[in-house]
Amino acid sequence: MYKKILYSFILLISMILLILSFNTNTNTNKLNHSINTTAVETINNISNNIYNCSGNISNKSIKPIILVHDVSPAYFDDIKKIVSIIDKYNYSKNTILFVIPDLENPPNGGKWDLRKNKEFVNYLHQLEKRGYKIELHGYKHTYHEFNCSEEEASKKLHDAETIMSECGFNNMTLFLPPAWALNNESTKVLLNHNYTIILTDKLIYPNNTIEKITNKEYTWYIQKNITKIKYKEYKALSDYHNSQYQFYISVHPKPACYGGGLVVLDYFLNKTK
Repeated sequence: MYKKILYSFILLISMILLILSFNTNTNTNKLNHSINTTAVETINNISNNIYNCSGNISNKSIKPIILVHDVSPAYFDDIKKIVSIIDKYNYSKNTILFVIPDLENPPNGGKWDLRKNKEFVNYLHQLEKRGYKIELHGYKHTYHEFNCSEEEASKKLHDAETIMSECGFNNMTLFLPPAWALNNESTKVLLNHNYTIILTDKLIYPNNTIEKITNKEYTWYIQKNITKIKYKEYKALSDYHNSQYQFYISVHPKPACYGGGLVVLDYFLNKTK
């Protein structure tokens, strides 16, 4: 009798343990399934974000600002091509044209002095009336021309402003240094003349305060290769989408009009319009 009771007790315990084991395995499987599902959903979300970034960006309320460097009659035809794309997507009011008053890189004997190129100056005034902002990009755009002494910087700035004024441009407030090259002395001169300086990662205001920005270039001598063009398109939108700051896109006329540069610019403006 005692043995029967003992066997029954052991059998009962065994059944309980079996049931508990089954439930534990079931819950573990459910947990594993939940973890795997979450991982898949996360991967899908990342993929969707990448896809959305390649399509129209809906969660970016602040439009990018276009900085067109090297605005000079030397690049008249190239600038017209860039402007046609900017106009296509109504970006004129978000575009700053940085003008070289007297391009001498390479030396040309004053051929590209704005005062000798009335057609180009008239063209800039037309753009200005349509919302484009005309600002200053150095003086002659020689190598690191504003990486110089305070005295030299003052003279170069004066000569640049003289040409701009004689061509009817008197309300400049922004300065983009050629090759981004400045030093403490030239920076002081520019700030004392109430210019806001635009660099690759910041703005420096006349009161010497600094604002962080994102300033990138995606149209620099891109080969007309579909893989390279698509990469640049994706990179531009991805950077714009992920930037924590006001986004600027820099464009140089000659490099942008080489190969696939204008294709990338067109794509980017279309997706951010």
